Amino acid sequence: MSVYLTAATSTVAKTLSKQTALMLDQTVELPYFRACEQPLVSLPELYRLIEAQIEQTLLKAGWSLNELNNVPILLGSTAYVIADCEYRKANGQPLPTQHSLSVIADYLQMRYGTQVFSFATSCTSSAQAVAYAAKMLENGLYNKALVIGFEMFNRLTFEHFHAMNLLSQAESYTPFSAPNGIVLGEGIACLALENQANSDTSCELLGISGLTDKQNLTNNSEDALRELIDRILSHAGLSAKQICAVKVHAVGGNSDEMEIRVLREMLPYSTWILAKPFVGHTLGASGAIETAFLFNAFEQGELPALNWQPHNEALPLAQYNPLTEGYYLNYFLGFGGSSAGWILKPQKIKNG
Repeated sequence: MSVYLTAATSTVAKTLSKQTALMLDQTVELPYFRACEQPLVSLPELYRLIEAQIEQTLLKAGWSLNELNNVPILLGSTAYVIADCEYRKANGQPLPTQHSLSVIADYLQMRYGTQVFSFATSCTSSAQAVAYAAKMLENGLYNKALVIGFEMFNRLTFEHFHAMNLLSQAESYTPFSAPNGIVLGEGIACLALENQANSDTSCELLGISGLTDKQNLTNNSEDALRELIDRILSHAGLSAKQICAVKVHAVGGNSDEMEIRVLREMLPYSTWILAKPFVGHTLGASGAIETAFLFNAFEQGELPALNWQPHNEALPLAQYNPLTEGYYLNYFLGFGGSSAGWILKPQKIKNG
């Protein structure tokens, strides 16, 4: 049974701003993609944001709120309720007794009367949620599914990445071109999946695959990325020459060089699409947010322009080639060795 992405909405940062790191009482201003006005999002406010995103997606997909009791929600994040804990601490409130992602899942289950599944696989959390939602539809368990990815600022995660010397201090974020480190971001996205296309811009999902990288817990190995791409192409029944573009991982760290090498060798005919320079690395929400980024580009018929220097124009970047009808590879890598990916085939690209 075929699976289609039929609607996608997201709330992400509009511009690159700053966030103060406080490690060892040393204050440093680091670039950060902030999507929320408040510094810490409480749990009630997070619920409001998720509900608003769901309602936007339902409207865009043409679904009714009344049918959600038959539509599972798959939730992916690494943020859990950490921001709420920090909010409570800052406001002299008692800490919650439970801290897992299931707290949010339980709320959504009661709110919409449907099954909610939680995914916490590091940076691939919502990507794995997409993969499992597609499997549910392929196996005929449901006709529709919603996938939500969210990541809200919390100091625990921010300072943790800073302590590992992974965060960039540069004024711009240009993975692949100038990999000076990661720039984190916050945001939320909701994807609507169903077993039939419902609009011209629906995208069929093909070759959905996952892989556990057993070689390295905190870096992505070359062998694992090669195997993941091979699996996706094999499961989709496609060759490398048929992939017109790749939405790459491209975090801006020391894995960029490896990723570029693999792409040039395995997919020499494909251009690259980068999402993180526009939204930041949104960790567990990346799967949903970057898929929404790509889906919205299909709807609009173009990608936002990247500010690359002239000497980097030899890179096969997508803004030098317009979006075309064809197959788009979309993959995600994460700490702990978790990886997932699939191919999107848009039914129609605006002005394509």
